[in-house]
Formats: sequence, structure tokens, C-alpha cells
Amino acid sequence: MSHILISAEQLQEKLVNQQVVLLRALMADPVNGTADTVSTGIIPGAVDVDIDGEGSDHKSAHPHTMLAPEAFATILGNKGVTAESEIVIYDNRGQFSAARLWWMLKSVGHCHVRLLDGGWPAWNVRFPSMPKSQPNSPSKAFYQVENDIVHWFVGATDVLQMLGTDVQIVDVRSAERFHGRVEEPRAGLRRGHIPGAYNLPFAKVLEGGFFKSPDALHALFTSIGVSLDKPLIFSCGSGVTACIVGVAARLCGADDVKIYDGAWSEWGASTTLPIEV
Repeated sequence: MSHILISAEQLQEKLVNQQVVLLRALMADPVNGTADTVSTGIIPGAVDVDIDGEGSDHKSAHPHTMLAPEAFATILGNKGVTAESEIVIYDNRGQFSAARLWWMLKSVGHCHVRLLDGGWPAWNVRFPSMPKSQPNSPSKAFYQVENDIVHWFVGATDVLQMLGTDVQIVDVRSAERFHGRVEEPRAGLRRGHIPGAYNLPFAKVLEGGFFKSPDALHALFTSIGVSLDKPLIFSCGSGVTACIVGVAARLCGADDVKIYDGAWSEWGASTTLPIEV
């Protein structure tokens, strides 16, 4: 496995030896509003982080906005996490909101953090008889934050300035939404996409909840005309699924990869930012 992913077998070994802090990323379905499953999908020792709730800046007008580093550090400390903790993140769906939490941790300088490849479904297939439990309630700790947000997130002004440059913008929404053939699930948003953007729906980088191989991922990026040697910005509906494809680019060795945090929730709501349909 890579330095980004960890298998269920590797995680189980670390849990036995108590070498890892396990975080479960929770998030409601953004399209139909169905709440995430809280009472099931719990790997023993896991601590929950609610992306919809504590994991977003609610002072922002846009959903799932990244927290200020100091505010995020307080949350991490309340979860028993320190800057030296070795962290593994998973979610209940296989791969959905976990990548967002991974990206958030990287943006505050966290070094030792990986994603459980395949998430809870992969764990449950491999260890179905493992005793079920409730989410863990850890002791509080102090998290020494390092602000590295500018290397991981960008805003609308940054994206606007990069239009027409060698920076590649990749929109991971469905082709129907990208091309403006259907209404956006969030009310009040225009149809279409950022001018010059490429389209790679996030589900295409996954297979059964697992990331595809680096070779297969590289072929996907190549097939849409994206060069992994040039800067990349990923966008989606609210900055969550963009992180999945951002991780996929990292798995291929790309190192200049950022997430447009406001995503289409911000760009599509504007009456002045340019769009293509």
C-alpha cells in the first residue's frame, strides 16, 4: 500500500498494538439529505468527526467550508489527537467523506495520516466477527497546529486568476451536472462549469469503494487530457468529493494539487463569476 492508503489487514494489526488513532468521517448524503449511519459501521476504537457539523465552518455561506486552522486544532485536540498521532480515517460508504478529512488534516500540517482503502465495507468483509462497539470517547489532548492551507485549498479569487494559465481545473461532478443538462441539487445554483474545466466524475477513480491502481488512475487522467505534471485544482459540489479525485492524483505522484473549497456551491451561486454550459 502507499503512504496514503492502508488496508484492513494493516489497520487491524495497528489497532491490536494500539499504534493508531482511528477517525470515522460522517456526512449526510448531499443530494437527498439522508443522514449517515451512526450506530453501525463502527470499527472498535473509532472516534467520530462529523463533516456536516463540527467539521465545517458554519460562519461561511457555503457548505463544508474548511475551518480556520486553530478551530480545527481545537476539534482534533478534543478527539484525543496530537500533531504526532498516527491517524487512519475511514467512512461508512467505502470512500466518500474520509478523503475530505484526510485533506483537512494535511492542510494543518499533519504528516502521519492514511485512508482505509475500501472503508467500513472492506473492514466488515475482512473482519465480520470483530466485536461491535460504540464510538470512542477519548481523553482531550493539545494539537499544535501548522497552517499549510494555501498548499491544499484555494478560493474563488485564486481560481479566477488561474483561468487561461497552465493550471488545470478538474470538476468531479457527474457529466450531466458538468454540462448543465440537469438542475443542481442545491437550489439557486446556475448550471454549467468553470470555463476550461475538465470533467472526471469521482466514481470513476473508484472500484467497489477502493481506489483504482495508480496505472489505471494515470490512464483516466490522460484520457481526459489532464497532465499530472502540471498544477491541478479539483472542484465538485461543496468541496468533499473533489478530495477523492485529489487523492487519486496524489496516488499517481502529482504534487501540486489543490481543492477549490467553495466549489460549485460558491461558483454556481455567483452572478459575476464566468461559466460555460
